[in-house]
Formats: sequence, C-alpha cells, structure tokens
Amino acid sequence: MAIKNWKEKELVMDFSSMYDDNNHPSDIDLFFIGQDKEGRDVLIVGEMKYEGHLIKYGQKRLLEAFVEKYNGTAIILYITHHANVYDGETRVDVSRCTVEEYYYRPDGKTGKWVTPRERLTVREVIDTYRRGD
Repeated sequence: MAIKNWKEKELVMDFSSMYDDNNHPSDIDLFFIGQDKEGRDVLIVGEMKYEGHLIKYGQKRLLEAFVEKYNGTAIILYITHHANVYDGETRVDVSRCTVEEYYYRPDGKTGKWVTPRERLTVREVIDTYRRGD
C-alpha cells in the first residue's frame, strides 16, 4: 500500500516526555503479516537505521519479546539504508535496503539472530520466506 498522506509523514513524533529512567517507548518501522507458500501467516517486523547506526540492545530485546509471543512463524529484520536506495532526495525504497541481521523464530521454536553471509535486501528476505526456502 502506498503512502496516501505524505504531509503527515513529515511530522516528528516526540516521546521525550514519556521517559522513565532508562525505559522509554519504541516505534516499529515495518510491520506486516505475509504468507508462506503453504498459506500460513508469517509475522515480519522491521527496524530501520541509517547505515553505520546499530539497533540498541533494549530495542532488540523488546522486539524479540514481541515476536516470541506471536503464535506462528515470526521474523525481525534489522535494516539499514544509505544514499543508493533513495528514491529522489526524500524517500527510501525499503525493498532495496540491506538486512544487516535478522531474528528468525519458526512456529513453536525459540528464535535466534542471524547475520547474512552475503548482502540481502528486504525484498529478498521477504521473498525467501514466502517461498518457504
């Protein structure tokens, strides 16, 4: 689904008044339920960072806890973007962004973080799980 209201996307959400010592809210940058080749639901959650910036430990743990409670297969994608995936000066083509690391939790099993051996894009990872590879 394409973004319908680009003006709204220019707004900055300020969570600074919601901090409690070291705890604070987090957003989810990518979230959807796709289907594998057997038609089973696969939850895919993604966190985007600018290239060279790491996903924080607390944010990783929060996303892990979220998908561990999901009843089915779930994947967390740690995604980075850089200038060569920009569509113009203000848009990032997320499908072309690099997956630096992913957390894969098969249905009913414990998940684990995996670093791809070669460069993978968001589109390639999603297509892989849709095919059931």
